[in-house]
This record gives sequence, structure tokens and C-alpha cells, in this order.
Amino acid sequence: MVNHHIMSRSPLSTVLRAELHCHTTASSDGMITPDGLLKAARLQGLDVIAITDHDTTEGAFEFQKWFRRKNSATQILIGEERTLSNKCHLIGLFLQEDLQSQDPLATMAEIHEQGGLVMVPHPHRLKDGLLGPRGLDLSQMGAVDAYEIHNAKGSFENNQQTRECIQPLNMAFFGGSDAHYEADVGQCVNEIESCGSAEATVRAMLKRETSFRILAKAQSAVSGERKYAASYYAIKRFVALPKPLLPFAKKAYRFYWNARQGNRPHSLTEIASHPAAIHA
Repeated sequence: MVNHHIMSRSPLSTVLRAELHCHTTASSDGMITPDGLLKAARLQGLDVIAITDHDTTEGAFEFQKWFRRKNSATQILIGEERTLSNKCHLIGLFLQEDLQSQDPLATMAEIHEQGGLVMVPHPHRLKDGLLGPRGLDLSQMGAVDAYEIHNAKGSFENNQQTRECIQPLNMAFFGGSDAHYEADVGQCVNEIESCGSAEATVRAMLKRETSFRILAKAQSAVSGERKYAASYYAIKRFVALPKPLLPFAKKAYRFYWNARQGNRPHSLTEIASHPAAIHA
């Protein structure tokens, strides 16, 4: 594989750099603030960010308004990562409002009814992947528009399993950072040949109607899942932090994680690409 610095450009004529899996403070486990995301977008050279908070579109709409007030060149797309009745996750992108259903197939239909696209994040992750033990068979996934073949938070094993499953079947795919802190943003970027607007370009990618490539931080065969505050959670059942201190602890950990992991452009490697079947 060839290494690409974050600011290098692809051989495509005009590219749009898109982050398609990102959580904000509107998610119970997200710590990304509007100002923090704006700075991360500038640092990583992102043109588009899809906000996919857990079970709400509220954060996405708020961030979209905030970015517009700041006259940011980065555009925010409205998404939601829905927790289904089987505890698996499903992303709806280009939504108009919060999703209501939790049944897997009904949620897919609801996303399409809103004019959105159905995207499967971390498909083979054991605890919440829709192609994992709790999920569905591939034969039941006819309504899916695209699969996340690389999740920067996921393990090498899970990502490899998804690529080996999805790519030979000529299904649409994308990559995502699954960012929960600003330092995670841009760890997996989709570089897409522009088809006009940001929405039109991302839709074309997810329908495999334009050329694109996925760049991500390199993983080795032993790379595990990205974990936050692993030491704390290891002892939590024995020594729990008092609830009044949790907000302060979360802010302190956000500062620590971003200082340790962020403040620099990510060095990315091309992991997949797609030539255009239909050129816009």
C-alpha cells in the first residue's frame, strides 16, 4: 500500500474529502464540540462531515447551523446511528428528523421514506455489527445502500472480515472514523470525485456512480479496537467515580485524549478505491 499525507491530493480531477461517521456531545459517548469539530475539519482538510450521533439528529442539525453561522467551508450532513431492537447499529444519512423504529427492516424503510440512504457501520463488530452474531443474514440486507468496510475505531480483524465479505460482491462501501473525540476526526477519509454539491457527491459515491478512494490510518494484523479510558473501565466495578465528578472527569479525559492523539494531520494509507461506473 502507498502512504499518503493528509494534504496530498489524489489523481482524481476534483476531489471532495468526506468524514462519514462522527459523534458529537449529542451522543452519550461523544465529546466533540462545535468549535472542536471546526478546528479538526480545518486541520484534517475536510470538506464534508456527516454527523451520526446515537439515536438523535439534534446534534447534527445544531452543528450544521453553527457551521453555517461561522461561514465554514466544511458542510455538515444530517445522519443518525440508530440502535436497533437487536442492539445492532444502523446509520441513516440525509435525514429530515429523528428515526422512530428500532426494527432493522422497518428502520431501513423509514430511512428511505425520509429520502435518506441506509448505511451499515462496523458490520462485523461482535457487540453491535448488523452482520455479526446479533444481526441479520446478508440475504436480508437488500435495502442497504452501503457498508462501512473500514471503521477506524474497529479492529484490523473486523475490518478485514468486512472487506473480504463485501468487496467481492460488488456492493457499495465507504469508510468512517467513528470519531468520538476531535483527535479521532479524519482517521478515515473518503476522497470522492466531485459531482456538484456535497450531498450529490456523497450520494453518488454511496451508489458507486463516481470514482473515490478510502484513506485511513494504517493498521497491523494485531491492531485492536480503539478504546477510551481503558484503565478506568477495567476497575470501574470495584472503584466507581462519584457521579458529581463525572462531568469534570470527562472534560479532563477529552483534553488528555486530544493532546495525546491530535493536534496534527493524520498520515493515511489508501485501503480501497472504486472507478466510476457512471461519470456525472
